[in-house]
Amino acid sequence: MTRFYKISSYLLLSLNILLLFFLVFEEQVSLPIWMSPLGRMHPLLLHLPIGFVVLLVLFSFLKNEIETKSYELIRTLLLTLTALSAAIVALMGFFLSREGGYDERLLQFHKFTGIAVSLLAYVAVIFYEKLNPKAYFNLALLVIMAVAGHFGAGITHGEHYLFEAWQKTDIAPQFSENEPMYKATIFPILEAKCVACHNDDKTKGQLNMSSIEKILKGGKNGVIWKVGDALNSHIIQRASLPLENKEHMPPKGKPQLTTDEVALLSAWINEGADVKKAFKNYLASSETKKMASKFVGTKSAIKEAKVYTFSMPSESALASVNTPFCSVFPFATGSPALQADFFVSKKFDRKVLENLSKVGEQLVILNLSKMPLKDEDLSLIANFPNLEKLNLNQTDITGITLEQLKKCKNLESVALAGTKISKENLQKILDLPKLKEVFVWNTDINEVAVNELGKKYTKIKFDRGGIDNPNEILQLNPPILVNEDFIIKTNTPITMKHTLKNVKIRYTIDGSEPDSTTANIYQKPIVIESYTKFKALATKENWYASKKVEYSFFKSSFVADSVYLLNPPDPKHAGKGGITLKDLKKGPNDNFGDKAWLGYREKEFVGLFEFKKVQPIKGLTISYLQKMDSFILPPKIIEVWAGNNKTDLKIIQKLTPKQAEKMERNANLGLQIPFSQGSYKMIKLVIKPVSKLPAWHPGKGQKGWFFVDEVFFN
Repeated sequence: MTRFYKISSYLLLSLNILLLFFLVFEEQVSLPIWMSPLGRMHPLLLHLPIGFVVLLVLFSFLKNEIETKSYELIRTLLLTLTALSAAIVALMGFFLSREGGYDERLLQFHKFTGIAVSLLAYVAVIFYEKLNPKAYFNLALLVIMAVAGHFGAGITHGEHYLFEAWQKTDIAPQFSENEPMYKATIFPILEAKCVACHNDDKTKGQLNMSSIEKILKGGKNGVIWKVGDALNSHIIQRASLPLENKEHMPPKGKPQLTTDEVALLSAWINEGADVKKAFKNYLASSETKKMASKFVGTKSAIKEAKVYTFSMPSESALASVNTPFCSVFPFATGSPALQADFFVSKKFDRKVLENLSKVGEQLVILNLSKMPLKDEDLSLIANFPNLEKLNLNQTDITGITLEQLKKCKNLESVALAGTKISKENLQKILDLPKLKEVFVWNTDINEVAVNELGKKYTKIKFDRGGIDNPNEILQLNPPILVNEDFIIKTNTPITMKHTLKNVKIRYTIDGSEPDSTTANIYQKPIVIESYTKFKALATKENWYASKKVEYSFFKSSFVADSVYLLNPPDPKHAGKGGITLKDLKKGPNDNFGDKAWLGYREKEFVGLFEFKKVQPIKGLTISYLQKMDSFILPPKIIEVWAGNNKTDLKIIQKLTPKQAEKMERNANLGLQIPFSQGSYKMIKLVIKPVSKLPAWHPGKGQKGWFFVDEVFFN
């Protein structure tokens, strides 16, 4: 032990001199980059001196209970360990402070008190025998350490972190649709997940997110969102990086943004990132409003938080009623009340509606708009006793069984726009005690009938929609694709339609953007011979052209009999082996973990495709994934080798695909590779992933991935 104490005394002297030197010449100190990890160990090790000094204080009260020699040995060891750990932690703290991004006032207090702890502990080691009373000195050391810790917590969590639980907090204001979307839904997400590291006291990356004015100033990497372009917005790029990536935000170990939160932020940015636009001013079709409704609910102008007495739905019940085409969720945070939205009329299943009985007590809002709902289905809806809002717009009901809804005593709003409801059938529910509004746009219930009903049922608002303005120009809905399969195996044509008459569908199949005046006019189904990127929009006189729709079609004339992977894929993304490339099953854009995908990063893809007999081949198409936020990009180099056996394969095509110049949307794309027609029994593909991500990518310099799901031959 003598050698240990001798070495410790020299080490303590050196460390404390070094601390004082750094303190005096702080502005002139420049640390090499390799010292950064040492500084980041400061939060990890700072608990050691705290623990040692607490033990020292407690141990001092046991002096009369322990033999004197043993007491002195343990006391000396604890004090030495306290001094050593305090000096090392203070030095690491100095290294960490050089990274910047902290409140300077709190940082200076923390720095001086931390160094004071180290110096005081060192003085105690040297002069402990002369100190009297020793117990009070130990206590003083603990107090100074507590003060240093308080300032440290203030830097990390906010100045009032220690006592904020004692402070009186105001009740959060209730949401109103008159509030800006930003205030109602966007900032609460940023406040919960970002402000802890980007505030007035701690500005990591020179970014302060405590107010909108400070957010708009941006940080060292510029503004955090690019209006209208979520993919190239810094905040979305960072949130979408793999969790293990050091650039991922929030950092690993901190509360992460959920999928819904990222989707809401992306939709809001793409729709203009307007910090002043009121919630109510977003169209019902707005993706931002749809996502935001999951966080704040869709009740118009909530003035008071409604209290429901029924129980919360169980997680298992909630999971069992959610399907890809029926979303069921709490329409207000912490509320047991649920909202159910149905999507895609072709996928509507009456059994899914019937299955909602598992949460029938909690169902308050039901949206069945545009579903092929029949009159007999209303008997299922009648089983939801607490239903308040029912949307039956553009369904197939006529109202002959509408009296079934009289069982829903809490019904406040019914939407029947675009249905075959009649005045006589509508009156079957108008005596419901809580009914306040009925929507009857585009029905046979005319203005005269509405006026008559309004006089008779004075507590109900009858809404026939806005008054048509003959000078108003409306935008068309996009054209509708009839095809359900994007792999064309025979001469199946591409078929489009539109719900309105006299609409012209203009399209392109060469990758160019269609316009409303010169693009080809769709007149009959289109037959394709190879991979085709089909783009279309709808036009009509005195209407604004629709938004563009885009689809990728893959042509498959024949399939390889055997596929051999000469280089194995990444073990985590191995799909079903070689058969993955010939099973004619497309991989989903949003899930590269699906078994339909093969992933390559460390190795290049090398695949051998064998046919039982010689085939005349004039080209092939590689179906690949583009998901840039996950480092999945188009390939860098492709080589095609061909022949009739493994020993005589010759290269017949080599190309370097065009690389992206900015973040682009997720997509399942095709790369068509034509070559001089020949007859071959074997084709070998060599595909090299991007070896280094470009400078514009948030993961710049790292290796890219290549994901493939099919190879088609024509």
